Amino acid sequence: MILFAGDCHGDFVPVIEEAGEASAVVLLGDQEPLNDLAAELGPGVAQKTRWIYGNHDSDYLDYFENHKSMADRNLHCQMVEIEGVRIAGLGGVFRAKKFEIDQTSRLAEVNLDCPQDYREAWVKLRRSGRAHPADFTSIFPNDLKSLLAMAGQVDVLVTHEAPESHPLGFQLIGDIARAMGVRMLVHGHHHERYSAILDGGVRVEGLGMARTPEGFFRLCQGLGDQS
Repeated sequence: MILFAGDCHGDFVPVIEEAGEASAVVLLGDQEPLNDLAAELGPGVAQKTRWIYGNHDSDYLDYFENHKSMADRNLHCQMVEIEGVRIAGLGGVFRAKKFEIDQTSRLAEVNLDCPQDYREAWVKLRRSGRAHPADFTSIFPNDLKSLLAMAGQVDVLVTHEAPESHPLGFQLIGDIARAMGVRMLVHGHHHERYSAILDGGVRVEGLGMARTPEGFFRLCQGLGDQS
């Protein structure tokens, strides 16, 4: 069983309690760890956990730095296969100053073919020439290009940002899921538990906060058995 957990916001006890029978745990952003993330989860849970950033994981430097012990478990623009299910992640959120889109923007309307790395270019524009934590909790065009390169290879896409199935979601997230050919998308961010089907047949599971029963989704026996 793969356990997907919504926003923890610093409270990891419910995740630890729910993770016992899971072969893997996927955290959907806004972990906000006050201490080292691996230490917060404990060795038994940390070793089977993957995660993506949420928008609040860069609110304070400590939140951001406390993920570093599990940097190799960051699913952002990466894919892993767990129990025969191929899972990829897209961390962070859209920020207007860094990626000029709105909720109605479509993939066909967005130019992803810039020769520069957007995140690196943004850093170079600063007087300090240094990256800020928010650079890594923001979605850039390069991130979408990386996901599109996985088209046909991913079963489940996990995101912090929501697709158009949520009133505050983005069409572009749904477009990416469809272009990748995923069967399911699981997201956090809005603290609401719901299920939906996007145009194209992509199943969506939106999760609540992990401190509530609505904050978890279990994938059992592959994509044929979900709860």
